[in-house]
Amino acid sequence: MHKIFLLLSGENPTLPQSEVESILNAEGFKYQVLERLTQVLRVETEAECINSINYRSAMTRVCGLELMSPPAEYETILKEARNIDFNRFLKEGQSFVVRVKRVRGSSPNLNGWILEQKLGEIILKRTKGSKVNLKNPDKTFFGILTDERFIFGLKLAEIRPKAFLERGPRRRLFFHPTAMPAKLARCMVNLAQPKGDDIVLDPFCGTGSLLLEAGLMGYKVLGIDVKRYMIEGCMRNLLKFGVHPLCLIVGDARRLPIGSEVDCVVTDPPYGLSATTLGLKPKNLYEEFLYEVTDRIKRGNRICLAAPKRLGVSEIGEEAGLRHIESHFIYVHKRLTREIAIFKRE
Repeated sequence: MHKIFLLLSGENPTLPQSEVESILNAEGFKYQVLERLTQVLRVETEAECINSINYRSAMTRVCGLELMSPPAEYETILKEARNIDFNRFLKEGQSFVVRVKRVRGSSPNLNGWILEQKLGEIILKRTKGSKVNLKNPDKTFFGILTDERFIFGLKLAEIRPKAFLERGPRRRLFFHPTAMPAKLARCMVNLAQPKGDDIVLDPFCGTGSLLLEAGLMGYKVLGIDVKRYMIEGCMRNLLKFGVHPLCLIVGDARRLPIGSEVDCVVTDPPYGLSATTLGLKPKNLYEEFLYEVTDRIKRGNRICLAAPKRLGVSEIGEEAGLRHIESHFIYVHKRLTREIAIFKRE
C-alpha cells in the first residue's frame, strides 16, 4: 500500500473525487481516503491503481506517489525534503525537474518558482549523478499548494484533456445540440462502475456520447432511442471512433425492447426544448423510465443518469425501488442546474 495523491479537475467540487473512488471500486482496489482537499485527493492504496485511473478517468489531471504533505511553510517543506531518500527514484545519471502547481491562489506568501528551485537543489545534493532537465526530464517531482498545505511527490501519470476535446460533439460525424461533452460522459460511465466485460445500456442514446466513452473503455455497449435518425447518427459516430455496439435499437425506453438484464445503465434522458419527450412532461418520462429499468438491471449494480435539479430525480428513483447513492450538481445557466444521480438496485 502506498500514499497516492491526485490533482483533480476544478470544474466541479464533487464529481472528480467521486469518479476516482468509483474507478477504484470498479477495478477492485482496496483503498482508504486519507484527505479531501481543494482539487486534491489523498488515498492509501496499491500503486497499480494509477494505471486504471490514467486509463479511465476524465476529471483527474495528475497522479503521483506522495513523499510528503507538510504545511505550506518554506522551512517545514525544505526540512522534510532533506529527509527524503531521492536515490530511490533517481538512478545515477537520470534527469529530473521540479514543478509546483498552486490551486486557486492558495498560499500566496510562497513563491512557486523559488520553491521549485530550492527543492531542485536539495534533490541534486542528495542524489548521485542526477541532473536537471527542464524540457525532457526522466522524472518529474510535483508539488501542489492547496488549503495551506504542500502535497509533494513523484509524478506517475498525467491525463491531458486534448483527447476529450477531439471527441467533442462538434468533432463527430453526427451532431445534435443536446449532445453531452465527452469528459462528462466519461465521468458518468465511471460513476456507474462497469467492470470486466459488462454490458452498458443507454436507453436514450441520442448521438452516442455515453456509449462512445463506455466503448472506448472496452465495455460492450447497447443503445436505444425513439428516433431512427438518432440511431443512424449514433452508429456513424461510434464507428468513426472504432466502437462497434452490440446493438442499436429504435425503441421506447418506457418499454425497453430487450430480453435480458444488463450490467449497468448510463443515460441522459431528454428534458429540454431541443429534445423530444414524446409529448410527455419530463417528470412523467423519468417516472415511467425508472419504473421500467429497475427490473432490467442486475441486482447490486448501478444506474447513473442526468436530470434537471428541479425534477427531484433522486426521489423518483427511490419511489421506483432503487437506492439513491449520491448526486452531484452542475450549474449550466440560470434556468438549469443539472443533477447527476447514481442509483443502485438492491
